[in-house]
Amino acid sequence: MTKVCVVGGRLQGVEALYLAAKAGMETVLIDKDSSPLGKEICGRFLCEDVLQYNTDLIKVLEEADFVLPALENKAALTVLKYLSKNYDIRLIYDERAYHLCSSKQRSDAMMKAIGLPVPLHYPAGKAPFIVKPSGKSGSEGVRKIDHEEELKDFFDHYDKKEWVAEEYLDGPSYSLEVIGVPGHYSTYHVTQLLMDPVYDCKRVLSCPDFPAKQKAQFESLAVALGEMVRLHGIMDVEVIEHNGIFKILEIDARIPSQTPITVYHATGWNIMSELAIKFGKQRHHNSVLWDKEKYVSLEQIQVNGKHVDVVGEHMLAEAGVLAHLYQFCGADEALTDYAPGKKTWAATMINVADSKKELETKRKQMFLEIEKRIGGDMIFTDAFPAEDLFVRALAQQK
Repeated sequence: MTKVCVVGGRLQGVEALYLAAKAGMETVLIDKDSSPLGKEICGRFLCEDVLQYNTDLIKVLEEADFVLPALENKAALTVLKYLSKNYDIRLIYDERAYHLCSSKQRSDAMMKAIGLPVPLHYPAGKAPFIVKPSGKSGSEGVRKIDHEEELKDFFDHYDKKEWVAEEYLDGPSYSLEVIGVPGHYSTYHVTQLLMDPVYDCKRVLSCPDFPAKQKAQFESLAVALGEMVRLHGIMDVEVIEHNGIFKILEIDARIPSQTPITVYHATGWNIMSELAIKFGKQRHHNSVLWDKEKYVSLEQIQVNGKHVDVVGEHMLAEAGVLAHLYQFCGADEALTDYAPGKKTWAATMINVADSKKELETKRKQMFLEIEKRIGGDMIFTDAFPAEDLFVRALAQQK
């Protein structure tokens, strides 16, 4: 049996552990926190700080077919890299690619230098602008600034070297994973990302109907980005489609959260199996693909009394230890810190269907089941314009 050791039990770690379990792998989670999100999803949990490594910890790492870091702590990543060089540890971590991707200014400059499409950076382009911390991942610190004078005032208070200001673009956002080594990259399934008001991803949808020509363009971009950073491992590419053109928003050389689970349910492609094949010691694990791609919705909900909000995954980061449940509140699967009698809880809800219509029917029924669980009179919030029709349909179904 393939054995994987995941270091870091928060959002990315939960993603890796969930998919490893789906692939039938033996899992070990290492985290210095005594109660990380993924504690109940792994096969074995070790509360250890890799900075304080010892012979027992090294033995656990050596016994794994591969070790996957699911954290951003630079000191911990440096120690894991050192251990992999000095012991029989197969670490899936590309230090150079991670370094390049960890700075938006650095990665954007590389993309522009080789002619890849990125949003215009201030002072080019027109307001409104999206402002991002150069060294943070995901949506952390992201804000929209509507007027150039506001942006000038912002830079009077913050160091320009630590921020990226780029033109705000309308259009759908998509994600694609790429895995491999220079000259040999594989891409998987395109997913659509829906954001909450603070630009954190709250819902991921599979795209079985994604046009073949556009998919080929996106795959070409992803492979070019892999070659650009000389990737040895896994990278996530996020783009926005604006006026028919894909503009690259972000690249991240580590396992992402939310999208790989969606890809798995849509296609059968299991990112952990793919990593085992390409980088593991045994290299024998295989993804089992579905006959037909599925329609999938993976979304984050937060319940507080009668209030039910669809929000970004930052909410889940503050949840308690997660359980993996089937047929929870009508959803096919859920990752949640819910417990009987608990009034405040969070969950990632996963629904899978053979058609868009069936998927929406499942989602509506799911929210009705959530309303029953909280005792009726649900106050539902989903601050995304396209959901207006869904909310009206939900009200009519009652």
